[in-house]
Parts: sequence; structure tokens; C-alpha cells
Amino acid sequence: MRHPLIVLKFGGSVLACEKSLRIAVHDIYRWRRDGYRVLAVVSALAGRTDALLTQCDRVSDRAPSAPDTRAHALARAAHIATGEIEAASLLALHLDRAGVPASTLLPHACDLIARGDPLEATPTSLNTAPINNLLESHAAVVVPGFIATDESAQTVTLGRGGSDLTALFLAHQLGASLCRLIKDADGLYTADPARPGPCPPRYEQASYADALATDGSIVQHRAVRFAQSVNLSFELGRVNGTRPTRIAPAPSVLGAEPDLPRRRTVALLGLGTVGRGVLDLLQDLPDHFEIIGAAVRDPARHDDIDPSLLTTDPIELASRGADIVVEALGGLEPARAAIRAALQSGAHVVTANKAVLAEHADELESLTNTHNRTLLASASVGGALPAIERAAAAPVRSIRAVLNGTANFVLESIHAGNSLAEAIAQAQRLGLAEADPARDLDGRDSLDKLRVLARTLALPSTLPADAQHGAITENAIAGAPGSRLRQVATLDATALRIRLESVEPTDPLYDLPAESNAIVIERTDGSMEILRAKGAGRWPTSESVLADLLELSRADTALAAGTLAHPHRRHARNHAQKGPLHV
Repeated sequence: MRHPLIVLKFGGSVLACEKSLRIAVHDIYRWRRDGYRVLAVVSALAGRTDALLTQCDRVSDRAPSAPDTRAHALARAAHIATGEIEAASLLALHLDRAGVPASTLLPHACDLIARGDPLEATPTSLNTAPINNLLESHAAVVVPGFIATDESAQTVTLGRGGSDLTALFLAHQLGASLCRLIKDADGLYTADPARPGPCPPRYEQASYADALATDGSIVQHRAVRFAQSVNLSFELGRVNGTRPTRIAPAPSVLGAEPDLPRRRTVALLGLGTVGRGVLDLLQDLPDHFEIIGAAVRDPARHDDIDPSLLTTDPIELASRGADIVVEALGGLEPARAAIRAALQSGAHVVTANKAVLAEHADELESLTNTHNRTLLASASVGGALPAIERAAAAPVRSIRAVLNGTANFVLESIHAGNSLAEAIAQAQRLGLAEADPARDLDGRDSLDKLRVLARTLALPSTLPADAQHGAITENAIAGAPGSRLRQVATLDATALRIRLESVEPTDPLYDLPAESNAIVIERTDGSMEILRAKGAGRWPTSESVLADLLELSRADTALAAGTLAHPHRRHARNHAQKGPLHV
């Protein structure tokens, strides 16, 4: 199954520092959940290009008025290009930490050729095969913007704001379904909206001519002229935006309200491995979320947090009136009671707790319906693997998956020569396994996840469920010496099963390093969708929780603006389906 392609461009106005690359990760993962292949184009971090140019000037002994020789210009281009290469490689590393499979591709690897002035070159050709090949196996491919190579394979640059041109050129060459330039502005205005006085009109849609009539500070004019020359439409908006400005070969439409997020209050129940990660990520998004409290067992262990935010009573905090409650307590109780209290108090709930969902789905569905609230639980199945979203995207015939990152890590460690005890200890040292990993190893955790997926697909709760042949034990390992073993979860209209299987190199579940998860979704139309991601650990799970929070933020912003959900946004749940995981 070939997914649509989106090109996302992140400029220096968004990438203020290395930490802000995490915000780019959130936007990339958003579109990954929606079923897109993602090509991310990045500028250098804010101020980096200017610093590199200053360094060039300091080294050069040329008079300021002297014309550049081509050799001198190529040397400058090669040096200032390192800013974009640095940002691209760092973004790929941040994506990997978040559990999102990504790869970096430099211009010479895809023959991105540009001609003309080495410091203001014009892209002319591209070998699309390397990009398309990587997109088949990776959730995202990251390309440095602003830079290309000339016909002699030397580095050239595309001028100020050249990453806009890179993104539009790649989108055109690759036939992308969508191209969005992510800026620090929420769209295109007739004048700078940051200037004193009344806010100028904002474009809902801008013609090429009107986009070129702006001062070029938001979108590079060369990029707009390129789009015009090939009749390419594109969007311009903010991170997690719902109503970007569309720039297209059509008349302009003014009068759109600003696309600004509504700041929502959040209560965190639990600051363990996942809860602490969510807290850290939320602090990067003060325009979207305000943390009003955190429930912990021992406040003394969290002396770096404002003590006025801490409480030992998760039920009371869940009832306090937050817009969104994040349940990261784990286990059945008091997690179930806290989720009940949150829904009854009028909060939306985000949880990673597959045990509660598997055991109390009917009760929680009733509460969400009664109180007109939303319960999202993407992180409950597969960590950063968007299993629930993709399973719900279209009718499913069957699912075959590896859904427990801890179990997969242990099996991979055993395959590398470690004993079962050594593999478990290694997983525990890395924070990938609990002190008691029994539920992971014996298949019960994977079975809970299958139950959540079955509920998402509106399958009967009475389906037979069997995990007894999925346990990772000394005897099971001894019975398959040298084999690549996987704890495989399967789901269809007849049963839910967990099995310990030996897989061949041609199996989609074969190439799963460390704590990776994978899912093979066979749809009723005969198509197949295969996804891989990290399934355990703080950051993959936290990224999935945050993705649910950002989804709620987008829905809330769209509702406040009196608009429907963004037309490119996935239809998250089939309204004909039942289950607690519906919007």
C-alpha cells in the first residue's frame, strides 16, 4: 500500500535551538499517524547561517567590494551548508529517540542539481529514486534545505530563504500530495502581524501575485515564482496548525481568523518513566498547554518541580477541572477510578494504559458517551507505532504484529548470544522492562493490546483469546536454537492469539532491532500496510501520548474557530464503530 507524501519544511524561525527540533518531531509524527509518508526539509538553526557567514568573512582576506571568484563562492557555500546538514542530522536523531524510523539524505545522494551563482543557485533536476526507496522503509526522510550540488558535484546554496525553494522543488519533482511550509506565523498576512497596531488581514488563500506582493520575510519570493511556474499549490502555517494559508493559482480570499492554539490545562497522573517524559515535552509547548498539577507517590522524589503542583491524590486531581487529564499511573487501580473521575468532571482523557482499556472498555465507553468527552489511547498499543490510528483508517481483514518492545528486545538479545536472564537484566538496565517483566514475557501484555485493537475494529468482546503459546521461556528458546524468534500477535474475525514464532528473512516481522514493534494490516480490499517503530521506552511512549494531546488541541482549536477538522486530517475513528477510543 503506497501512502500519500507530504513535504514539510521547517525554517529557522521555528528551529530556534536544538531543543526546538523536538517540536518538528511532533509535527512529523502527526502526519505519520495520518498515514502520510513524510519528507522533512530543514533550515539551519536560528542564527547559525549568520554565524557561519561571519566566520567566512573573518577568514577571508578579500576586500568587501571585490567580486567573488567561483572558487571563493563555492568555498563559502560549502561552509555555510554545514548549518543545514547539522540541523538535518540532529532532527533525524531526535526522530530516532522518539521511536520514529527516519533517515537523512544529503543533496549529492539524490543528485539534487542546481545551476548558476554558487551562493544563489537554481535547482534544475533530481533523482527521485533514492528518496522514494527510503520512504518505503522509513516513516520520514530528512533533507537539508537551502543546499544542492552543481554539475561537478560541488556544494552550492539557493540564497536567503532557500529552504522554501528546496521544499517546493522536491514536492513538485516527487509529485507530493501536499507541501506545507512551517513558520513562526500562522499564515500569510497582507503585512507583518507583529507590527504595532491592529492586526492586518490574513489570507485564507493567496494568489501567487499577492504572495509576491508581501515583503518576502514569510515566504521566499523565488520559491513563490517557482511554484507559479509549475502551477504548484502549497500551504503556509504554524506547528500543529489547522487552517494554514493556501497559496495557489486561484483568486485570493481574505478575512480568515488567526489560526492560534487555545491554551488548555493539563493534569498529569503519574510521573514515572512515561509521565516524566510527557511533562518534559509539554514544557516545550507553553502556547498549547498549561500544567496545573501532577499526582505522584512521593513528592520528595520530585524536588525539581514546583511543590504547589504536586499531590498524592490522583482521584482529587483528576476531578479538579483540567481540560485534559493524562493517566500514566499504570495498572488497574487507581487508574480506572481516576479515568472515571476525569470523565465525570468534564475532562478529556489521554492514557497509555492498555490493561484498563482491555478490562473496562464498556464502562469507559459509556462514560465518554454520557459526558460527551474523548478518551484517546494511542500509546497503549505499540509505543510510537501508530497501530490504532492505522487500524481504524479503513476496514481490516486481519492484523499480524509484534506489539511488545520489551519482549522483542529480550528475544533480539538472546539471538545475539545472551541468556534469558542476561537479556532481561539488560532490558531493565535500559529502562525497557519493569522490575517484574512477567506480563511482557508471557504474552499477557500483547494480548491486552490486541483486545484494544479488537475494540477499535468493533470486533465482539467474546472472541476467543489465547496467549498460552506466546511465553518467552528457557524451554521455548531451547526448542528453537539459532532461530529468529518473535512474539507474534494475530487478530482476525475469529480469535486473538499470541504465539512465539520463528520468522524467516522474508517475513515483514523479521527485521526488528531491539525494542522495535511492527504491524502488518491486511485490509478487506486486499491491500497491505506495514509499519515499524520503537515500542518501548520513555520517549516513544511519551511521543505517542503527546500526539493525542496535540490532536485534542487541534480539534479544540477548530471547534472554537467554527470550522470542521482540517480536511487533510485523518478520519480518526469510523463513526459506525463502537469502543472507548473514538472521537
